[in-house]
Amino acid sequence: MFEFVQNNKFVIKVLLGAVALTFVGFGVGSYTTAVDEPYLAKVGDVKIHKQDLDRALEGQPADAATRQAVLENLIRQQLLLSDAHDSGLTVSDAQLRKTIAAIPALQENGTFSAERYKQFLAGRYQSSTVFEELVKRDILLQGQLASLVGSQIVPRTVVERMAGVLGESREVRALMFKPEAFAAEVKTDDAALKAFYEASLKRFRTPEAIKLDYVVLSQDALAAGQTVTDQEVESYYNAHKADFGSEERRVSHILLTVPPKATAEQKAKVRGAAEALLKEVRVNPAKFADLAKTRSQDPGSAANGGDLGFFGRGAMVKPFEDVAFRMQPGQISEVVETEFGFHILKLEEVKQPVFAAVKGEVEQRLKRQKAAAQFRAASEKLGELAYQQGDSLKAISEQLKLTPQRSDWLVRGKPASDPLLNNPKLIEAAFSDDVLKGKHNSEPLDMGKNTLVVVRVAEHQPERQQSLDEVKEVIKAELVRREGAKLAEKRGEALLAELKAGKNVDGQPWEAAKTVSRRAFGDLSLSEVRAVFAANVTKLPAFAGVKQDGGNYVLYRIDKVVPATTPSPAERSQLGGLIGEMTANAQVASYLEALREKYKVTLSQQPAE
Repeated sequence: MFEFVQNNKFVIKVLLGAVALTFVGFGVGSYTTAVDEPYLAKVGDVKIHKQDLDRALEGQPADAATRQAVLENLIRQQLLLSDAHDSGLTVSDAQLRKTIAAIPALQENGTFSAERYKQFLAGRYQSSTVFEELVKRDILLQGQLASLVGSQIVPRTVVERMAGVLGESREVRALMFKPEAFAAEVKTDDAALKAFYEASLKRFRTPEAIKLDYVVLSQDALAAGQTVTDQEVESYYNAHKADFGSEERRVSHILLTVPPKATAEQKAKVRGAAEALLKEVRVNPAKFADLAKTRSQDPGSAANGGDLGFFGRGAMVKPFEDVAFRMQPGQISEVVETEFGFHILKLEEVKQPVFAAVKGEVEQRLKRQKAAAQFRAASEKLGELAYQQGDSLKAISEQLKLTPQRSDWLVRGKPASDPLLNNPKLIEAAFSDDVLKGKHNSEPLDMGKNTLVVVRVAEHQPERQQSLDEVKEVIKAELVRREGAKLAEKRGEALLAELKAGKNVDGQPWEAAKTVSRRAFGDLSLSEVRAVFAANVTKLPAFAGVKQDGGNYVLYRIDKVVPATTPSPAERSQLGGLIGEMTANAQVASYLEALREKYKVTLSQQPAE
């Protein structure tokens, strides 16, 4: 019933982005893996870097506006976390385990599944430790908002009043005044046209433009014409397996964690325990899994004997990965220190890529290699021909077998529709004196990705002032649109005044009646609906007038007001919840503004793109 409210409320998820009150996103990044790169924003002493923003976007492309909005969400999240930390709030291990076990994606038949947890981690996170830190952050964020969410008491009278407002509908009939209907009243004689033209001379200048003939030499195009045998492909693959980067390794580990703010003495104590455990493992390697189950402090893998499953390069933190990828199957590592603590690794298995899966990639690489020498030779020849026979592309076309192409008009100072021709280097060359005035070929222009282009001007249209005769009809249409809109509004407002005074009400060509409400606009715009419902309906018919964006002026005759029906208990409950949520949103917004006063937010000058 209440779609209007549902679609227009300022929900908390908009305020906080990936703050997942239902634990579905775990999108909050870690701002503590600081790097030396410039930060995008700083909340108190905590910096937010580009890598944090990219992590929140989960690798998805986004425009500048979206990236800026996500950055703002990260700032809000850090404001809440800062306040939580300063208040001494922490997350206990029991609370963490309970939260993770309750995540539906990690359950099977309603019960926590260690196998699903392992698969989930392998698909999205570096390790269970990283994931658990993110969950802790989300728990803290939820705790900061818990007192504001779901605790609002909405009076019954407020719900009833809102239901009445949203449920009321009005029967209306429209009368449209269009600018073109007043064309005969708009002055479009020669004097008016001339006056408009002389006042808008810059508008009626045609910019300089050219059409280009051009040829493209591309290594990719040359590669497409190459042939390779199956034997060549297989031989190359066998000699360069590591180049295709899909080797995966299955590792088990035992982790002894170190508190984030541990002293050197505490860290040394944990390292000592890890060294002692390593000796125990090496005495009896067959007990690695049993020791991992009882001694490892990684809840994500301990239950599975420390098994992390298969992963490729880039999935783990660097110290861990470096060791894992230089071990041999069955080998047990030394103690490895990472930001999460001290690990003991055991390499269980190495899985090489399947040849069939990468055969196409191998073929393309071989073809490009074969085309590379051909491209270098053709590039040299292209430069010679472009210069030595600079009055035509004919020699280039014949000797290098490149087909000349013709561009559309390219306007100086405006982007071209063709991405290749929109290259600034190409545009600069095309409008240079040597190419434009000298009518010569350009030198080969490097477009990147081993692609060269030679251009020459086929047609040239200098900048010029259009005559009045050329633009007369354009000016006439503009005058009718602009002045006609003024006349339409004037005529509409005059009639509106008469209608409100009770004059000529039934003598107008009203359109057919239609019913609108705040929840169902029909074909009315938001501004029109607002005008209709702002009209005083103590006496019917009532009237309202609105100027539309296109220049039309529309009058609405309100003949009937249909009160809202009594909401059902379910609808009353739904609306009460929505009002409560909007109230919560307002409180969250106020809380965040207060936190901005408490914790200084500094924005970098560098863009978030």
